[in-house]
Amino acid sequence: MARTRTIVLLLAAGALFLKVAAQDKELTLANAYSTLSPRIARARSAFRKGRLDDCVAEARACLVALPEHHEAHFLLAQVAYKRGEYGRALDEIGAAEEGSAKMARAISVLEQRKRAAQTNDLERLSGEIADLAASAATVKGRGACLPDKYDAALQDTKHELVSEEEARNSSGPDLGAAGVPALYRFWHGNVLFMLKRPAEAETQYRQAIRTDPDFGETYNNLINLLFIGGRAGEAREVLAQAEAHKAKVHPELKKAVLAK
Repeated sequence: MARTRTIVLLLAAGALFLKVAAQDKELTLANAYSTLSPRIARARSAFRKGRLDDCVAEARACLVALPEHHEAHFLLAQVAYKRGEYGRALDEIGAAEEGSAKMARAISVLEQRKRAAQTNDLERLSGEIADLAASAATVKGRGACLPDKYDAALQDTKHELVSEEEARNSSGPDLGAAGVPALYRFWHGNVLFMLKRPAEAETQYRQAIRTDPDFGETYNNLINLLFIGGRAGEAREVLAQAEAHKAKVHPELKKAVLAK
């Protein structure tokens, strides 16, 4: 029995160690990502200005420091797409999605730790309020007036408690856990479309719309894909969905779909 209990305790300790190690890894990832902000900003700027070689150099430097840097992979995917290197673009967009999911988990860990700290603060403040209220009751019980210091301390602590509760309620436990952005799905669909893999492209476009129902360009590309594939009825359904979300559909595309 004692041996069994020891094994159970060792397994529990091992599981706790692995959990802490995993959390530390997520925190390291988030911190490393943050330190590369200036470099990825230069890469984005270079891409916008059409300096693709400079963009590639900055993005690859980010990946040397942090292979999971999803924005760097995403920029490399866009550069490859512009250059017509669709196979390379597909590899990079896949890496971008994987890195984005890892970053979402890292942010989730940070949020969990933040909420745990907020819980501890709430418990501490509640205890302080209880102590101050007890002190005030003692003073009153002795027939004395409530001293200003007790009154001021009690009110200040209550205000602090309200502020902590508001901070806690302002962020949900799943903040940052969205995973892959709709923009990445959209570009993934574009790459697959250029590779003549329309069924897979359609899947990516529909996933992008589920993630962001207001993403207008995704509707346009999906409607076009369905229309040229001879699925005018489905294209009209997506068009109606786009208009319900006030997403702008290209007039000529809309006209063609409705006239079919």
